[in-house]
Parts: sequence; structure tokens; C-alpha cells
Amino acid sequence: MNIVLVHGFISTGKIFFYIKKKLEAQGHKCFAPTLKPLDAKYGIEDLAIKLKDKIENKLEPDSKFVLIAFSMGGIICRYYLQELGGIYRVNKLITISAPHHGSYLSYLYPGKGIRQLRPNSDFLKTLEAKECLLNGLLIYSYRTPFDLMIIPNKSSIWDIASNKKFISIMHSSMLINPKLIQEIVKHL
Repeated sequence: MNIVLVHGFISTGKIFFYIKKKLEAQGHKCFAPTLKPLDAKYGIEDLAIKLKDKIENKLEPDSKFVLIAFSMGGIICRYYLQELGGIYRVNKLITISAPHHGSYLSYLYPGKGIRQLRPNSDFLKTLEAKECLLNGLLIYSYRTPFDLMIIPNKSSIWDIASNKKFISIMHSSMLINPKLIQEIVKHL
């Protein structure tokens, strides 16, 4: 199965080194592009368009795949699915520590993409208003109650997803959590 891994803020596709290794050992083909600018200074839309271009250049046309997204990558994927037609190619969406309802930490950085991740932003309200476009898609949202990047951490709870919490000591440690990876493999 083809899997596209989408990173978050100030990160690269390399952040998925552990998950990618585990999934490839299961026989899956993983693609973890790096989306620039890393700080999303031109907005979530800009990165979603770049994600779409990278997918179209890497995967066979019309081939189906699973999206696994970390942090801001979850919001990039939602925009890709809802606004850029990605819904027609994706079998499942798995988000890890994604700020579906924003994060108060986003008030500390000035870039457009991070401003869009503020709680109750117009951007997030628009995504939420169009969630019906995701009907029929299998969606999973995973979080840790100890996340200090997604504030409040319940922002990672998404009403239309199957939600589950894992014990990880911090935001990025979710990507090396063996129980989480086992859960992902189970749902592929």
C-alpha cells in the first residue's frame, strides 16, 4: 500500500524515520516529502498545493493511498482533501497530535500558516464547515495528554474521527511510540 507521510511545523519528512522504517518492513511503500517553507509563512493552502504537486509527481495517477500526518501536517492534509480534490485518492487519514481545533501556542509565531492554527480562526472554521466532504473516509486522530505544543491537548480530538490517546512524554515522541505505531499498522 502507498502511504504519504506529512510533517508539521519547522520539520521535514525525515521526522518520520522510525515510522517509515516500521511501515516499510510491513511491505508498505512510504513517501515523506518535505514541504517548504517549513514555517508555513505563506499559509496552509500553499503547503497543501505543494503536497498535491509532490504526490502527483511521485505516485501513479489515480493510485489510492493513505495519508499519515503529524501536527500541522494534519491540517495541511485536511485542506488537501477538502479543497484540492485529494479525497478522491485517499483511502484513510491518520492524524497524530494534530491541532484540529487550533493551539494557543500559535499566538507566539507571526507566520500566516501558524496564525491559521489559532483557536477559532476563520481558516479552521471554514475547514470545519466543510467536513461533510470527508464523509465515508476512514479517519483516525491520535494524541497524547502530555502534549505541550497542542494547547489545549483536547484540540487533537476530532468529532468525525476515531480518537485514541497514547501516553507519550511530548509532542514529537508520538512518532516513536511503539503502541501508536502498532495501532497504525492495525488500521492499514
